Amino acid sequence: MISHIRFKKSLCLYVMIALFGLMSVSWAAAPKVLKNKQSPTEVNHQKPSPEIDPADIELKLNGVKKSVVTAEASENQQTSQQLGITLPQLQERTVKLRELNSVYQRLLTALKKKKILEKEEALLKEKKQTQQQVTLSKNPPYSLSFYDTILDKLITDDHKKETAILGIRLAEKALADAREKLDDSGQDLRKSKEKLGEMEPGEVTGKLRWELDQARLTLETAQAIFDLQRATRQNLSIEVRLAEQNEDVTQQNLVWVSKNLHFDNADLEKQIEAINRNRDNLQKRQKDQLRGQMKVETAWLQAQERLANVRKKTDIALAKARLEAADAQREASQQLLEQTEDMLNLLNQQEQVWRNRYALVKDGVDQEKIDAWKKEIEAGNVKIERTLRLQESYQNSLQPQITSLEKQLSDQGYSKDLRREFENRLDSLRTLEKGGVEYLSMLQATLRLNQRLLDQIIHKGEHFDLWKKLTKVTGKVTNIWDLELWVIDEHGVTVKKLVMALIILIVGFIFVKRIFLFWVRRLLARVHMKETTTAAVEKIINYIVVFLIILFALRVVNMPLTLFTFLGGAVAIGVGFGAQNLINNFISGFIVMAEQPIKIGDLVEIEGMFAMVEEIGARCTRIRTGGNVQILVPNSSFLEKNIINWTLSDKEVRAQVTVGVIYGSPVREVERLMLQVADEHTRVRKAPKPFVLFNDFGDNSLVFDLYFWISMNRIMDRRIIESDIRFHIDELFREAGIVIAFPQRDVHLDTQKPLEFRLVKDQGDPNAIAKE
Repeated sequence: MISHIRFKKSLCLYVMIALFGLMSVSWAAAPKVLKNKQSPTEVNHQKPSPEIDPADIELKLNGVKKSVVTAEASENQQTSQQLGITLPQLQERTVKLRELNSVYQRLLTALKKKKILEKEEALLKEKKQTQQQVTLSKNPPYSLSFYDTILDKLITDDHKKETAILGIRLAEKALADAREKLDDSGQDLRKSKEKLGEMEPGEVTGKLRWELDQARLTLETAQAIFDLQRATRQNLSIEVRLAEQNEDVTQQNLVWVSKNLHFDNADLEKQIEAINRNRDNLQKRQKDQLRGQMKVETAWLQAQERLANVRKKTDIALAKARLEAADAQREASQQLLEQTEDMLNLLNQQEQVWRNRYALVKDGVDQEKIDAWKKEIEAGNVKIERTLRLQESYQNSLQPQITSLEKQLSDQGYSKDLRREFENRLDSLRTLEKGGVEYLSMLQATLRLNQRLLDQIIHKGEHFDLWKKLTKVTGKVTNIWDLELWVIDEHGVTVKKLVMALIILIVGFIFVKRIFLFWVRRLLARVHMKETTTAAVEKIINYIVVFLIILFALRVVNMPLTLFTFLGGAVAIGVGFGAQNLINNFISGFIVMAEQPIKIGDLVEIEGMFAMVEEIGARCTRIRTGGNVQILVPNSSFLEKNIINWTLSDKEVRAQVTVGVIYGSPVREVERLMLQVADEHTRVRKAPKPFVLFNDFGDNSLVFDLYFWISMNRIMDRRIIESDIRFHIDELFREAGIVIAFPQRDVHLDTQKPLEFRLVKDQGDPNAIAKE
């Protein structure tokens, strides 16, 4: 038995030595940052980061794999006792080694991918330098189908580039986090080294060495993660450059193909033939759906009758499930039939679009017809996009229903008949989902085809005769300029007069806002009025000047004032029925400016919310809360509701701090210390003097209230001062040995006599005995 124990101890010692040996190999492979006692970030700032050799990473990966095997073998109680640590710490070491192994594996994959991307980029650059073009699969002339293929590739290249750019943004954030973690790990390792260096050799324990080893492992992991994020960032940058170069090449090919398009009747017939095949299939499906719809309606009516005739409670659940399954089948039949009919209509649109596209290539269509096509396509695209959004929303609503039914079917508590109805309903929903996917695909294909015809029309319009365009536009503008909008008192109001009036108004408003009010503010500043009074005077002057500008604009364009007679009547009716609140707030604003119950800079409390007044307007007042949230309050609220103005007459308010101390505390000493705290605080006013009230003999404490006066300039001033008072009270009480009370309850047991037990016989059960 003794020899067996000695053998186990020797085995544990051997495993521990092997573990530290592998750890030393890992440390030796760590970056040179540890030897120089510099943070990794400092080294990176001094010179560019060297390229990482995949062979070195493979060497480190092999070493870490061995360390993982050794660490797993050493996860036992005896090894932890030998090292002076706990078993969970050994297990944590194994987890960290596995994490390091995974990071090295991912880093090695990223480095290999980088080599492949660099070769691909170099090959593409070489082709560009030698002015080689990517060979197209066909020679000119080209058909529209081939043109669409190149266009699809251009869209794919653009999506790849956008995806890589988004990946770079995420990688940069991850790289910054990894750099910060690397700095922290290096700092922790240096602290551990300094701590061990200050100790005598005999004071260094195995636990301290273990902590140093853990810090080294954490640093190595952080360095590996940093290298991985940097390699990922570099790969994404190469992918962006590759995508841009491929996009340039595809764009050149697209331009070349577009210049060599021709009318290909064979390609047109091929596209029409494919559309006809799809149309035939959809028409056959439509006939089958129409025949099946009658059966579905019959089954739904029968399910309703069965539910109405059920008398047994046990059969109600099954009847309801049958009705729900029949209702789902009925809805699926109706939806699929409507989708089939719409897809037939979409195929008709696609056929017409293909014919129109080739008609544009043939160049035999007048501009009037092209303009009509453009309007029709734009209106059709709007309708398709609206249908797409509705169908996507409907598809999203199907998935929760399918998930719920699948969950119900996984429950084994339902009967066979009930499960069969659940399965029928589930089949209907899945059929509806599958049909919806096909319908969405058809919508997107039609929208894409329409957009390409629209692009062709726009491209053709760019080469239209510029002089004809200008002549056409000039004639339309002249007719519109002299168009008479209405006549008032034999005075015609034309577009020209209306535009001139608007120009005068806009220029006048800019003048008032930028120049006139600037000088008004300077003049009012010399008068030394209050800020609120200055704001009120400024607004009144602003309204008067704006009104004069409006009158001047009407006079310049010779527009009669009787024009606004009808408008004035309409405004009066609006005030009488729907504008009471607006007028109420407007009048309240002038009352607030005149009486000044609140002023700019006041601290107010509205419905339990503290805020500072920033601006008093004609309709509403802007206030800012302590959370830097701006709120617009109607002016009528300040006259109709209870508003607390903390700084109406002055900014002095009384604050209060309540403290509870344990029973037996020296109450006079408590009073003296609390008054001392108030006297020593620089923001507590000396007059009125602070005072302390012995408030109550509480359940758990002796309650004291400290009252003092402060000047409150901001919303948070009171809370900050009260917080400072509490901190200082706690400090002085600790120094004086006074304990601040907390909720507690004392239970006293009377042990002068033994506890009394009684045995009572239960009448309900003769064998039961209760203890009390």
